[in-house]
Amino acid sequence: MDKKISFLWAFGAGALFLVLSLVMLLFGFGNLNSQAPIVDYVIVFLTGTLIGVALVYFLRRSEQPSVFKATLIAFAVSVPFALFGITFGGMVGGIGIFFLGVSPAIFITAVGYFIGRAFAQK
Repeated sequence: MDKKISFLWAFGAGALFLVLSLVMLLFGFGNLNSQAPIVDYVIVFLTGTLIGVALVYFLRRSEQPSVFKATLIAFAVSVPFALFGITFGGMVGGIGIFFLGVSPAIFITAVGYFIGRAFAQK
């Protein structure tokens, strides 16, 4: 593909994960975590930004539209797993948010990219 996606979209992914985690707290537990320090929210944003950087990296490497679509589908599948890791990683602390949120999202996105590449018609 000739058009490359800007890495600035990673900040949008960070904001997306921050908003989704707040919505999940609100609907899942009935309230927002007002006891949490601001550092936890910054770590959630940085976690989402790192996931967004990985997504943009794989999208920029996509040579064909089918690989691009497979990567986006894999990212969409990985979002609930990442949110689960972010929410329950918060019990461990900032490092739990980071590792439990980033690991499944990047792994599933990478698997989607490589599966898309393997089945892409050349």
